[in-house]
Amino acid sequence: MPEMNTRNLPFYAGTAVAYGLEYEQAVRALTLSTAKILGIDDTCGSLEPGKDATLFISAGDALDMMGNDVEHAWVQGRDVVLDNKQIQLYEKYKAKYDAQRAAKGQ
Repeated sequence: MPEMNTRNLPFYAGTAVAYGLEYEQAVRALTLSTAKILGIDDTCGSLEPGKDATLFISAGDALDMMGNDVEHAWVQGRDVVLDNKQIQLYEKYKAKYDAQRAAKGQ
């Protein structure tokens, strides 16, 4: 199941940066270079007029597993809802246990 590791591709690129690859080259490897290999660089891979607007905004470094915090995402110009059941449960129980800690004075 090698496809499962594709979700970690940005972090592999971040590791390559840690070992000397230029940051811009790592980003290009994930974007424009990949689009060129696939033969779709006329519609995606870079931010230019007429191309699909597929991008995301991260509060941290997108190539860093610990610092990546995606806040917004768009696929072909459409807003992607980033909320899911796991995030909802995290927020619910975080609030619950934070309230319990506060009640105990911790």
